[in-house]
Amino acid sequence: MSKQTTRELVGEYIDLEIQAEHASDEEILDISDKLTTLKGTIKRKVDGIDYFMVELDRKLHLIDAEVEAIKKEEARLRVRRRATESLKKYFNGVLIPMVVDEVGINGVYETDTARYKLFEAWGPVVVVNEEEVPNDFKRVVMTESIDKKKARDILSRGTKIPGLHIEKVKRVKRS
Repeated sequence: MSKQTTRELVGEYIDLEIQAEHASDEEILDISDKLTTLKGTIKRKVDGIDYFMVELDRKLHLIDAEVEAIKKEEARLRVRRRATESLKKYFNGVLIPMVVDEVGINGVYETDTARYKLFEAWGPVVVVNEEEVPNDFKRVVMTESIDKKKARDILSRGTKIPGLHIEKVKRVKRS
């Protein structure tokens, strides 16, 4: 015989309770013994589920801690990347052009590893006064999202909102 699931055990318990309602006095004793045995089996099953749930909680806490450590490392690496990009920007935008301009010949400077040539190009567009910029050069960006917290408050009072729905759910608090 294979092990019964908790759902099957509860179903069997309900069936036995229904049988007990319609049973004679002799049958009630037999059904009562079966119910007692089934209650013990369900209790052991729920204890096993509880142990499993505690283990899941422990694993969730470990995963949360790992996620937090990864977030901190990711933030540290972002700062390091920005610092590296800033240093590269300084070398390419200030230091090397200064060396080529001052030390190079006719805007050209050569080393053993590279040849640098100074040239002019358009830089980034700088906004001096945003109010004076014509509308042709402005973009409007809009994002839309549903305020579920506000909707929950209104729906839980019984008010209907088109396109939204809320249901009561059963939850278990472990103590």
